[in-house]
Amino acid sequence: MIIDGATNWGADGPRPAAEGFDVEARSKSIYEWVRQVRGGVLAGAFTVERHISVAITHFMLGDRIGIPEVRDAFDEGLLGPLAFERRINVVMQIAPHVLSSDEAASLKADLSELRTLRNAMAHKPFWLHPELNDEREVVNLVPIMQRGKGLLLLTTPFVEQVNALIAGLIERTDNLAKGVAQCSPKSGSPKSD
Repeated sequence: MIIDGATNWGADGPRPAAEGFDVEARSKSIYEWVRQVRGGVLAGAFTVERHISVAITHFMLGDRIGIPEVRDAFDEGLLGPLAFERRINVVMQIAPHVLSSDEAASLKADLSELRTLRNAMAHKPFWLHPELNDEREVVNLVPIMQRGKGLLLLTTPFVEQVNALIAGLIERTDNLAKGVAQCSPKSGSPKSD
């Protein structure tokens, strides 16, 4: 197993660095950057998970959400033990009551994407892949992580894409939770004006 943040030199072993490239300093810099990326993904996933939990709680409890004993029993006894994937499965049973079929399908796909990213960031090590110039000297190190059966290059464009995914999901799951909260507590259907 690769140690978190190790350089994977491959079969040919370590290579000399190109003039002016400090492998050790770059490794330390990337290691700190990857820690921040991981923290951002986990924090974003936590926020999305909280919005999902609110939607589930409102849908299941309705007007009983105002009774602290009922809410606490539901949160601790039923909702608390659910993993992120199970919460996604439950909220996707609720989403069609509030969202259009296209919105629900898009939400499901994006939540699945976030779940796999969150799991990779929480459980998989990353390694540094050396990029070589024509003289076979190290000119850059690229952080890579395994995601499922594929590899994930942790680059700035990737992080920008992930940030957009998370920001969009935070907004959409917050709106979903608000939409569920506005439903009639007895029927689960939207309140009529």
